[in-house]
Amino acid sequence: MATRTVKIVLLVGVPIALFVAGITLVGILRSQNSIPNIVPPTKPAAGCEHIPLDEVLPGIGSDVQYKAYRRKQYINDKKLVPGQKVPNFTLATLDGEEVSLTNVLKEHDTVLIDFWTSTCGPCIASFPKLKELRSQYSDDGFEIISVALDTEREDWVDASAEYELPWIELGEQEHFYGKVATLYGVRFIPKSYLVDSEGCLIQKDLQTESLEQVLASRYNDV
Repeated sequence: MATRTVKIVLLVGVPIALFVAGITLVGILRSQNSIPNIVPPTKPAAGCEHIPLDEVLPGIGSDVQYKAYRRKQYINDKKLVPGQKVPNFTLATLDGEEVSLTNVLKEHDTVLIDFWTSTCGPCIASFPKLKELRSQYSDDGFEIISVALDTEREDWVDASAEYELPWIELGEQEHFYGKVATLYGVRFIPKSYLVDSEGCLIQKDLQTESLEQVLASRYNDV
């Protein structure tokens, strides 16, 4: 009788285990497909109390649809808002020189971190105005770091030569899924962050016209 009992338990137990596993998997998939309920920080991070949150301008991308396969990027994007510290990173230039954000911030008053790819039309369309703004405000301490996300290095090389970008060019050839792109919540492009010398986020995802307005106000060019 004991042997029969064990056999019955095993036979019944296997399908139950599979059923439970199936229910768990369905729950995970549903959780990943549902839009995360993220409450953005409402108070400045330590060291960023000087950021005027009442002057934050609306950025692009609020209408970009949530994609489950960029869940981490979505969550980080919602958490990284003006008044928060941006993550430090180190990436290489086209020549292979390692450049850290921290070192760039030490030498400049404000830095625009701009994520792009060679196939991003709106990114490329912004370059002429960004060149103009950099030329106008570089003496005041404004600099740009562009981060190319092309998966093929040659695409980055060719685009850099074609558009003659005068600022600091770095690359992370992992599209939206590299470490830096994920930390910064890059779930669409163009994606940009205006940061001060303390590493505090001032504005994000601004159209070039709005960026011009912010720089003009900051450097009393109004």
